[in-house]
Amino acid sequence: MAGIPTSNILQPGNISLVGGVTRQLVSDLQLLTPQYYKNYVEKYGSEDFTWWLSTYGGMEEVKNRDYFWFENRGKLITGVQSTNSPAATAGNPITLTLNNNFTYNGNTQSPLRVGETVRVASTNVEGEITAVTALGGPGYGFTFVVTPKISTQSLASAGGGGSFLSTDVLIFGGIMDAGEASSTNAPMIQLDEKYNNTITEMRETFSATDLAEMTEVYYTGGFSGDVPAGGAQAGTSLFTLKGLVKSNVRFKNDVEMKLMRGNIVNNTGLTTTTSVGSEGIIPKVLADGETVGYTPGNLDIAKIHEITRIMDINGCASENMWLQDIYQNQNFSDGLFAAYPAGAWVWGANEKSEEAAINYGCKSISIDGYLFKVKKYRPFNSEYITGTTPVTDFFRNFGMICPQGETRDSKDASKLYKNITIMYQQPPKGGTIGNGIRVWQWGGGSQNPTTGTMNDNVEMITYRGSRVAAANQFVIVQGS
Repeated sequence: MAGIPTSNILQPGNISLVGGVTRQLVSDLQLLTPQYYKNYVEKYGSEDFTWWLSTYGGMEEVKNRDYFWFENRGKLITGVQSTNSPAATAGNPITLTLNNNFTYNGNTQSPLRVGETVRVASTNVEGEITAVTALGGPGYGFTFVVTPKISTQSLASAGGGGSFLSTDVLIFGGIMDAGEASSTNAPMIQLDEKYNNTITEMRETFSATDLAEMTEVYYTGGFSGDVPAGGAQAGTSLFTLKGLVKSNVRFKNDVEMKLMRGNIVNNTGLTTTTSVGSEGIIPKVLADGETVGYTPGNLDIAKIHEITRIMDINGCASENMWLQDIYQNQNFSDGLFAAYPAGAWVWGANEKSEEAAINYGCKSISIDGYLFKVKKYRPFNSEYITGTTPVTDFFRNFGMICPQGETRDSKDASKLYKNITIMYQQPPKGGTIGNGIRVWQWGGGSQNPTTGTMNDNVEMITYRGSRVAAANQFVIVQGS
């Protein structure tokens, strides 16, 4: 009788071993269990650098894309210069031609008025404006006569060789010697300046197919960042969850970069021509703020004194945040430690508490009546952002001093602005909305399917711009 077929039974089922079971045998039988670290490793850290704008600036909703605000145009007390350099003798008047930089409305209006006391900046000699003549014809402008108040004094500039120099300044002092039974004088009014900016549209997308979301991977966590509110459905697999989280981090980083560095857009050759962009904080400060240069490697106490003198002129806040790239941060520390080897650092950041300063990662220095909270701002470092090193980098040896105060609107005294405010429009309804950010899902794999295609898409969009109030109180510190 024929036996039962055994053709599919592998032979041999056993082997004899001289020395016992080896690891190689276990490996040959493919029985080794993979050993792996279950947490994902972020070799460059979290790469989330959105801390500053999220904590420093205020937030304000606007209803339209375009917005504006008012600031005073110049100083309350006036100083003027001339274009000519007339000879000046004791007790005698001089006739000056007003530099058109000090005129307004097409050189047809000026701060000049008869009876105004003026002081020669270089000598402290006082005079009085005794006549003002408005010119006609091309260019317009003004001439005016200044007479010394003391008959033995002249209005000559120091080092002017007996002449009032066009480089000297006449500082206004008001109607100081009006006389008995005086008549009314021409009033003085401080001018305002209107500043504008726009909201721009910033967007990011994440997408995953059904099979990708159902795929199990080795790691079980360890990556940093948050799931965008309303987008958790797209992270069933740890790989797709990581992708969603990092898309959210990238989105927030891109928003901070746009608000800091962005520009108004007007090139019709772009892919999208419906956006007008938005002027970022740094372009605004470069245009209307102060800039101080220094030699890289030589950011010392003398340079800081120069900075504080400029800040005095602009009426800057007593407390300031100084954002620095890593090179400037190192130069700054080296300069201070060289000047004060025994130690000059004081705690004072964030409500003057040592604990808060440590938590914020800042050290502070108090000098010339100003407190600088010094912070390394990683987005200034191309290597940190991209891992590449440009041959020439605009933000190498770069820093920005930002006032930590408030500015009053020149048109409405009840309005106080933070020096930096993030303006936003609330997105259309649908999805999850918060602080001007909308997140929504779509596709056949989403929680509420919208198509028959089995994928899951998460969209993130925000509409934002910045308002930099009193940009003159900001200082760019740039090495070259």
